[in-house]
Amino acid sequence: MPPSLYETDILAWSEQQAALLRRLAAGERVNDVDWTNLIEEVEAVGRSELNTVRSNLRLALLHALKLVAWPSHPARDRWAGEVTTFLVNARSRFEPGMRQRLELDRLHADALRDFARLDMPSPHHPVPEDPDLDPGALLEDGFGARDLVAALTPR
Repeated sequence: MPPSLYETDILAWSEQQAALLRRLAAGERVNDVDWTNLIEEVEAVGRSELNTVRSNLRLALLHALKLVAWPSHPARDRWAGEVTTFLVNARSRFEPGMRQRLELDRLHADALRDFARLDMPSPHHPVPEDPDLDPGALLEDGFGARDLVAALTPR
């Protein structure tokens, strides 16, 4: 069996499927809709958006952990800027249906794992193993690097 358009040219396939769906929505009968792959792609869009938000939050956590561990490091301003950028990126892609699936404990554990792999001197200050992070706060406008560092700083 020759490869399908889905396998050889995803852009052409997506344009073809969109055109077929528009015709179907207009009431025309069409037979060539690739339902199996179309359903998978629709699901993949949601997963991709969720993974983008998760990735941005994990990176924000990683850079905030660096700020907690090395508060006087020469790269602190750059790290703070990256925390802010990652939080803004996460907010811009966040949708309400994602809230329950963010798994902040897991994201923090992943950030800690990445933190442990950094080629840096021993931390000057301890980093939290189990912080109390509020996804609502993390995703609020105005929540920035200082806020995240404060949330991660052991008391």
